[in-house]
Amino acid sequence: MNKHNLVLFSQNVRKNKILTDTILETQKNNADIILIQEPPQFCATCIPSHTNPNGDTPYCTSHHPDWVLFINSPEPKNPPWVSTYINKRVGKLRFSLCLDLINHRDINVIAFHNHWDTLHIINVYSDSNQTGLGVLRNNIRNLGSTIAMAGDFNLRDSDWDPNYHHHSNQTKDLMIIANSLGLELSPPLQPRTNKVCR
Repeated sequence: MNKHNLVLFSQNVRKNKILTDTILETQKNNADIILIQEPPQFCATCIPSHTNPNGDTPYCTSHHPDWVLFINSPEPKNPPWVSTYINKRVGKLRFSLCLDLINHRDINVIAFHNHWDTLHIINVYSDSNQTGLGVLRNNIRNLGSTIAMAGDFNLRDSDWDPNYHHHSNQTKDLMIIANSLGLELSPPLQPRTNKVCR
């Protein structure tokens, strides 16, 4: 499979489980990879624990039988802000979550294999303090062959929002990061704060 044949879908679901479940169901025959920002978080049934007499209450997010979920280990006080779903039909590309490159709740770096190459796709959520951008900037040297980066960067800019007439320093940072990875801006289908670089 050629890397350019992969279809990515990216959306901030604002912790909405129904929306996430709907995306997973409706995109199962269309998208190969779904990049979710602000995934839903809910408590699963308590499980026995060696350290907690009341049992542990693991935090979960949406699952679907046609998708493999990649998410950083949830912690009750520090839940992940991104989750990535890989359609099982493209599983032969051997996808993996690269916590050795970036291990942060705001970023998933997903690796896969295309012939002899290892390629990366990055899913990012950057809060109003631009935490995700800072983490990317500090780890840019670790991110080799990246074919796409998508997410919610919480940035308004005239480059992708015709109703906004300003540029910000954070936008410059994003473009420097994208350029360092050999990516260029791909405008969203509907102007919003979500951006894709490829």
